[in-house]
Amino acid sequence: MADLDRDAMRAVAERIQRLSDEHWWALDPSCRLMENDAWVGPTGTRFDAQVHADQRELRDSLAQAVHSANQKLAATRDAS
Repeated sequence: MADLDRDAMRAVAERIQRLSDEHWWALDPSCRLMENDAWVGPTGTRFDAQVHADQRELRDSLAQAVHSANQKLAATRDAS
């Protein structure tokens, strides 16, 4: 039964990693456009700051999810 739990956790960790890889660059095009002054003025400046903050938050969340899944996977190995 422990093998099933370990296999299930491995599948979950792999899925989380794939989703992270797929979404890591999601805001990159918007950030690059803003870095090239796609939208200027006070509103553009606020949007630029917000989209970069959103990108950092997304990447932090993705990295945390991958790390957490890998820790739980390692714990299933230790428990067996």
